[in-house]
Amino acid sequence: MVNLRRTIYLVIMSSVDYEECCHKLLKLNIREGQEIELCNMIYECCTQERTYLRFYGLLAQRFCMLNPELYSPLFHEMFGKQFHNVHKVEINKMRNGAKFFGHLLYTEAIGWSCLSVIRLTEEETTSSSRIFIKILFQDLSENLGIEGLSKRLKDDTL
Repeated sequence: MVNLRRTIYLVIMSSVDYEECCHKLLKLNIREGQEIELCNMIYECCTQERTYLRFYGLLAQRFCMLNPELYSPLFHEMFGKQFHNVHKVEINKMRNGAKFFGHLLYTEAIGWSCLSVIRLTEEETTSSSRIFIKILFQDLSENLGIEGLSKRLKDDTL
């Protein structure tokens, strides 16, 4: 597992753009059941950057579009885990993570049903989780526009 994570990290860091990176990662022939490590490494590399880089959102989006039955549920599940553990991470990682998931949501790489883990009550949120939600929705409104975001949130199918 350590070798796989190292290989994925080296491929991500040595790639010029997300398309090249995706191509190289697909060539790794990751075994069934190890795809979650690919998702984790994309997310971890994203959160380690000083500022959010669209590269990671585009990379995750590409995997979700190539195999939606496999990767979309993995990133969907990851959203819930990251949201529940957001109080354990520093602000920069939180910001990058929120923008990463914002990208996956507004490009519809993952379903908006992942937001169902959010319970907006004083008892169930922390200041960290409220900041995460704020950054996430700011990113969504920047990319979808206020009208587009409002339309998505009022959509009965969601």
